[in-house]
This record gives sequence, C-alpha cells and structure tokens, in this order.
Amino acid sequence: MNAAADLKLARHTLLNLLGLGAPLLLALFTIPALMHGLGAERFGLLTLVWAVTSYFGLFDLGLGRALTQQLAILLDRGEHERIGPLSASALLLMAALGVVAGTLMALLAPWGVDLIKALPDRREAIAACWVMGAAVPFIVVTAGLRGMLEACHAFEALNLVRLPMGAWTFVGPWLVLQWKGPDLLLITEALALGRVVGFVAHAWLAWRALPQLAGRLSWEAKWLRPLLVSGGWLTLSNIVSPFMGYVDRFVIGATVSAAAVAYYATPQEIVTKLWIIPGALTAVLFPAFAAQAARKDAQAWALYDRAVWILFAVLLPICTVLGVGAEPILRLWIGRELAAHSAPILQVFSLGILINCLAHVPLTWLHGAGRFRAPALLHCAELPLFLLALWLFTSHWGLIGAAMAWLLRMAADAAALFWLCRLERRSA
Repeated sequence: MNAAADLKLARHTLLNLLGLGAPLLLALFTIPALMHGLGAERFGLLTLVWAVTSYFGLFDLGLGRALTQQLAILLDRGEHERIGPLSASALLLMAALGVVAGTLMALLAPWGVDLIKALPDRREAIAACWVMGAAVPFIVVTAGLRGMLEACHAFEALNLVRLPMGAWTFVGPWLVLQWKGPDLLLITEALALGRVVGFVAHAWLAWRALPQLAGRLSWEAKWLRPLLVSGGWLTLSNIVSPFMGYVDRFVIGATVSAAAVAYYATPQEIVTKLWIIPGALTAVLFPAFAAQAARKDAQAWALYDRAVWILFAVLLPICTVLGVGAEPILRLWIGRELAAHSAPILQVFSLGILINCLAHVPLTWLHGAGRFRAPALLHCAELPLFLLALWLFTSHWGLIGAAMAWLLRMAADAAALFWLCRLERRSA
C-alpha cells in the first residue's frame, strides 16, 4: 500500500515540477529577447506589471488554500451535498475580493506610474495597469478553482493548464514583440487574455472533476466564518513571510552598499529556485493531510515521515553541490569578480535552503490539519527578532553576517514548525 501511495505521490509531484519548472526554462530564452526588443524602460515596466499582478493575487486572502482544506475533508467524508454550497460560497467571495483588488489597482495606476522615473509613455503605462486590473478578478477566482482541483487530486488536469499558462507569461510578450513590436499595452492585453483563458479552462476542469457540483451551487453564509478565519491567518503569513524574505536586501543597501546587494541577492536567487521542489510535493500532500488529519488516520504521520525523507534525499545532493562548488559555479555564471564576493554567501544559503525546504512539510501538515493560527503567529514572532539579528549581524560582519542571520531564521523557523507537529503527534 505504501509503495502504491508513494508511486502516486511521486507521479503527481513530477507533474507539478513540470508545470512549475518548464516555464522557467522558457524564461531563460525569452527574457533576453524581451530586454533587447522592449528596451530597458519598457522591460522594466513589464516586470513591474508581473510583480504587481502577483501581489494583487494575494487578495484571495488565503481562501484558495482554505477552500482546498475544507473541500478535501468533505470529499473524504463523502458529504457530496455540501460540496456545491462550499465551492460556490468561496468562489463568489473570491470574485468580490478580486473586483475590489482590480478596482484598487486601476484607481492607483496614475499615482503608481508617476512614481516611476524616465517613463517612455505615461499613458501607455497607465492603460497597461487598467488592463491588468480588469484581469485581477479572474486571477483571484482561478486560485480558488485551482484549489478545488488540488482537493480532488486532479493534478494531471491541473498541470495541463498550468504549463501553457506559465509558458504564456513569457511566450505571449515575445510573440507580440515579434508581431507588433515594442507595444507594452498590447503585451499586457495578451497577458490578461491568457489569464482569462486560464480561468475558463480551470472552471471547465473543476466542473468535470467534481460532478457533485451539478445542481448544488448555492450561496451559504455559514461557510464565511471558517473560510475567512482560515484565510485570514494564511494572509497574515503570506504578508509577513515574503517581507522577511526581501527585507535583508534593503538592510544591506542601507548598512553596506548598493553593490553589496547584488553580491547577496544573486546567490539567494539561485537557492530560492529550489522552493519549486517542496512546492510541487506539498501541493500534493496538502489535501491528503487535510483528509487524514480530519479522520485522525494513523497513516497520516507515516506519509509525513516519508515526505520529509524524500525531500531530504532529493535536496541533500543538490545543496551539497551548491555549497562545495559555490565558487566555480558562480565564476562560470557571473564572472570571477562577483563570484569572489558571492561564493561564501552561497555556501551559507545552501545549508539554509535545505533546512527551509524540509520545513515545508510540517507547515503543510499544520495547514492541512486546520492549524492556520500557530504558523501565522510564529511568523509574527519571528519578524522583530529577525530584523534585530539582521541589523546587528550586518552592521558587524557585513554580507556574511546578513547571510548568517538568514540561516538562523531558517533554522529557528524549521525547529519551531517541527516542534509544533511533534506536539500534534503526541496528542493524536
């Protein structure tokens, strides 16, 4: 039974890796062409459109993941009559939040655009923001539909859509560039169209994967509280955790130099790409953990243990190569001068990312078991301590001090998450 379960887990994880990773390979080829064809100013604006759209995607307020957790439990219990009301209530709420986010993005567009210096065309930039603002509701609701597909383990169907959607993020602008030239507004319209098509595809797949929806789609206000409470704690984590992920660069810029940020950020960007591996695995684990935790299945902890060891076995050789070969790897990629500064940082990061990737498993267990509050409060407690350590370490030891503060946070966060799961395990 374990062998069959492990095989299914491996297949779904590989599908997720393909869906998440293949578009990044396309980016290696299309981004240089976009930079050359659009010019520095317009390409910079395109990256800002990507970033702002991703940020406004947080307006789902964690409801996509909360929906996955609740739906996985209902499916496991066979409570089919409740699936339609839960799904409809969550998607309607997310649509409303998406409209608010899109409207906010459109209203703030002139102000935000005016903050950017050396704009090639102000009107074009504002119009691009308006177009993406119109796409935001579709982006937010798609997160809910994706959560529904994950809840019923429809990872084959999910990645059939995820792969072309991810590819279109880079290929779409490149095709517009080849067809019409450096037209940022048309590129943005192509990206927005891709999001709308992705929404339609997700909706169709969710309808096929969940026949229990037929005739049962209705609004039920009783679902608001569990969804908003879970989503609220998730949103808090989603705000605090990324902030801690980027604040070190600003502290380095303030205490060391702007050039030092490049020496630090380059190896950090390399190691954080490894998040795709635990991300692919935990997307599969999350609905399984939710169902097993709800029925207090003893096999849940066996799956938890196997997941930790699988991640360790996969990531240890990768992180070892990065740590041991930091200097030659960086020298080949970015040159001798930058490598001399960045290699020691990469060595520290290679250890920290191994620890952090393993911590994705206990975090996923806690979320699957409905324990959204504890990780959120943990992140809030970490924030002031990390900021203090970061400032002190960077002030005294420069870049290596900042890296050591980052490593210390990774270790403390992982230890706390594993400890919380240990408490859950004892009480089971």
